[in-house]
Amino acid sequence: MNLNCPNCSSPDTQKLSLAMNKGGLMEMGAKFGVAYAANIWIPVASVFFAIIFGIVFGMFNTYLGIIAFCAVLYAGWAGRKWLKAKTKSKFADVPPAMKQNGFQCNRCEHMFIPAA
Repeated sequence: MNLNCPNCSSPDTQKLSLAMNKGGLMEMGAKFGVAYAANIWIPVASVFFAIIFGIVFGMFNTYLGIIAFCAVLYAGWAGRKWLKAKTKSKFADVPPAMKQNGFQCNRCEHMFIPAA
């Protein structure tokens, strides 16, 4: 079985399951912390600040207060979405067959299943 990369012909390849687990404990802990903040604290802070800004701007004009409330909620939702996309693993969208039988080139990061 030829384990050289079909993209760049490099012999420096490794099993994809090993590449997925290479991050280590610190990287997994950092991703957990960011995911925790994105799932709990960003929505809580968004609702809190939306209520505050809605009340403050609502004192001047009711429509302005509603717009400020909705704008802060939307900004919190967009910020959470952006943060979750940044912390997503690059192997999250890899099909299960590739995760089990695949290899990754350490030179060009091409993922492939070697031909038998």
